[in-house]
Amino acid sequence: MNFLESILNMKIIRIAIFCFLSALILSSCSQEAPSKVIQVAISPTIPPMLFEKNDQYIGIDHEIFEGYCLSRGCTFKMTAYDWLGMLGAVSSGQAAVAFSGISITEKRKEAMDFSNPYMISTWELISLKNRNIKITDLSLLKKYTIAYPTGTVFDGYVKTVLQAKGYYTLEQVKLYPSYAETMLALQNGAVDLVFVDSAMLNSYQKSLHLPVISSYQVVGFDNLGFAFKKGSKLRDDFNLYLSELGPEKLKAIIAKWTQ
Repeated sequence: MNFLESILNMKIIRIAIFCFLSALILSSCSQEAPSKVIQVAISPTIPPMLFEKNDQYIGIDHEIFEGYCLSRGCTFKMTAYDWLGMLGAVSSGQAAVAFSGISITEKRKEAMDFSNPYMISTWELISLKNRNIKITDLSLLKKYTIAYPTGTVFDGYVKTVLQAKGYYTLEQVKLYPSYAETMLALQNGAVDLVFVDSAMLNSYQKSLHLPVISSYQVVGFDNLGFAFKKGSKLRDDFNLYLSELGPEKLKAIIAKWTQ
C-alpha cells in the first residue's frame, strides 16, 4: 500500500467514525427530546385561561402550551375533567401537566410541581347584575349563598379569613364540580355569589356577555401557574420556554384574551 492509498483509507475511516457518532447523537437527541404526546389534564370552564368554543379548547393557557410544544417539536393531548379531577390526574401522574388557570399554593406544592407564575390575578365575588348586590361589609355575607367549584383555592380564603373572623363558614358554601355548573346555579338563582378571579369576570362580561358584576373584590393577588407531576423534567424545560418567551410576549398573549 502506497502513501496515497494510506491517506485515502484514513479519510474513509474518519468519515465512517464521524457518521457513526452523528447517528448516535441524533438517535440520543430523538430519545431525549419531548417528541412524544404529552398527556394534559384540563378543566375547560375557566375563561379566558381555558374554555371550549366551537368544539375546540382555547384560551391563554392553551396558547402558551401550544407555543411551547411548537418550539420543542412535541404534541399534546388534552383530557377534560372537573376541577378536582384535573388536579388529581396530575398529582397521580396520570397526566404530565395540568392547566386551566391554576393557583399556586403551598398545599398544592406538596402534591405537584408548579411552573414559574405566568399571570397574576385578583379575586372577585360576583353576582347577577339585576340583583345589584354590594358587599360593603363582610358581615353582610351571612345573608347570601356563596358558591365555587370543589377543590379551588377559595376554600383556603373562606377557612382562614371569613370563617376565622366569623363572617362565613365552609359548611355554608355550595360546591359544584366545575364552573359550568357553578355559573348555571348563579343564573338560575340557586346561589347568590360566586368566587372567581378578575380575569374570569372580565371574560364573562366582555366575551361571553353574561349579566354579572363584581359585588366584592378581595384584597391581595393570586399567582397562576402550570402544574406538573412531582419531579418532572418537563416543568424545568417549560420554565426555560417561559424565559425564552419573555415578559413582553407573555403580556401580549394575556392581553389578546383579556381585552
